Amino acid sequence: MIEEQAQVIEINGNRLLLQAQTQSACGSCSVSKGCGTSLLAKVVGRKFTHFQAENNINAKVGDTVVVGIAEDALLKGSLMMYILPVLCMLVSALLADYFLTAPPSWLPAEYNPSMDITAPPSWVIAPEPVHGSPPMDISAVIKYRDLMIAACSIMGLVFGSLMSKWYFDRQSSVKQFAPVVLRKIIEHGKL
Repeated sequence: MIEEQAQVIEINGNRLLLQAQTQSACGSCSVSKGCGTSLLAKVVGRKFTHFQAENNINAKVGDTVVVGIAEDALLKGSLMMYILPVLCMLVSALLADYFLTAPPSWLPAEYNPSMDITAPPSWVIAPEPVHGSPPMDISAVIKYRDLMIAACSIMGLVFGSLMSKWYFDRQSSVKQFAPVVLRKIIEHGKL
């Protein structure tokens, strides 16, 4: 179980609102005086994270408690937050590359007379122009192919991020991802 200290700042029924100071690794590093990251951490100052946990130890406002979360929950959460969006981005870029490169192999040969990349692909059926509008130029699709693949990959990244958010919103009531208050360290007003 991964543990961290937090301070109780509010109690809502059986739920505690906790505040934990964001830690940096600079304190344990021997090069902290000559490092730019250490200097930046000093300039930015302290940062605090707020979160909720169940009050199962009868903590009061001002108490310092130890909060824990299971390692497998942290690993699973990290995979969902970081790997899923990147995988969606890669898959959408590969699919866009596949569909924008050449005619699919399952099309008959008469739809694939040449592989001239500058000419509009023969397998693309352009819609009939609307009255008064010029016909659709398919060569523009080929011309901006890389831009379209990049746009598709960004859409895949956004889709993967939204899927991760949806997953955690759905799993928020599951105890696996919820932090647990393990014990009190300091009671408010007592040392």
